[in-house]
Amino acid sequence: MNRLDGKVAVVTGGGTGIGRAISLQFAREGADVVIASNVAAQAEAVAAEVRELGRKGAAYVIDVTDVSAVEAMAAFVDAEFSKADILVTCAGIKGSRAFLTETPVELWRRTIEINLNAGFYCIKAFLPGMLSRNEGRVIMISSISGKMPAAMNSDYAASKHGVIGLTKALALELGLLGKNGITANAICPGAVVTPMLDQIADQYVSSMGISREDFNEKYVASKNIQHRLLDPDEVACMAAYLASDQARGVTGQALNVCGGTLLF
Repeated sequence: MNRLDGKVAVVTGGGTGIGRAISLQFAREGADVVIASNVAAQAEAVAAEVRELGRKGAAYVIDVTDVSAVEAMAAFVDAEFSKADILVTCAGIKGSRAFLTETPVELWRRTIEINLNAGFYCIKAFLPGMLSRNEGRVIMISSISGKMPAAMNSDYAASKHGVIGLTKALALELGLLGKNGITANAICPGAVVTPMLDQIADQYVSSMGISREDFNEKYVASKNIQHRLLDPDEVACMAAYLASDQARGVTGQALNVCGGTLLF
């Protein structure tokens, strides 16, 4: 299926986890992909995988919290690919995973900056080109924590709630401008097998005296209807649908991919 044939996608956080899966799924469906990451080796590895799938893949090393660097990335994409049809903001960190009173101020600021503000910077840089063509897709990766916060997760939950609010506000503005060729949506993954999930588990297992596998089974997978962890490819397939013409009537939505953890 080549639903994205001829499209150019930019995926932040594309070097690992969900971002990597989205980059590869987009390539399988015909898109050229710019993989943006702050880890050069990861970005270059995924770009090579994209090229192996027969598409143009470019690694772009960037700190997405640097506004001027994001603007430079947009200029690079215009120069090398002539356009960006799809923007996926996937770069993120897990936050403190501590009580609010024990969350360091600097870590709070960093979580908001990476998980929320960086998405704003990227949209601001890439949206003008989409507006000029009245064509494009903005897909922001939120989380089920953006709808249902949990204790010891205040910074992460706040950032992901913000992602959903930003997505919906953008969709409303696109409607006001009459730019119906552009959509803005968020994806809210549940517990997905990624390095971030491993980091979260490892933060707790040492004090609990259990293995990572036992922690994930007892405290994570048990929280959804399907009683399992999800694969990054499942999120990637949702992203590919939202990026396609088939989803031209879907905008301003926050879509769960969570095995039934949330039913709203």
